[in-house]
Amino acid sequence: MGKKPFALALLVLALALSAVTVSLAQGTTSRVTGIVTDNTGASVAGATVTLTNEGTSSSVTTQTSESGTYTFDLIQPGTYTVTVEKQGFKRYISKQNAALVSSPRAT
Repeated sequence: MGKKPFALALLVLALALSAVTVSLAQGTTSRVTGIVTDNTGASVAGATVTLTNEGTSSSVTTQTSESGTYTFDLIQPGTYTVTVEKQGFKRYISKQNAALVSSPRAT
């Protein structure tokens, strides 16, 4: 792959809107999941995904699976930056992604 734009821009934007999952049960942590694809829509395996808490600067890193998916479990509520990198692609950064814990429903 050449030095073409890391079409993760579209993917991570979609992830920013949909990947931060809100816990359905009462709890104190959240989960962040997503899928990394290139500009053709093909999954990108082996991409490095870093999740950085914007309030504390703490970060965790994982690699995408063969199907391009990644998961961060037991994430503290907060605002996060998601960075996706892979050799041959342009780095993509998505800031101000909210990780929330759900509130109990009123009955």
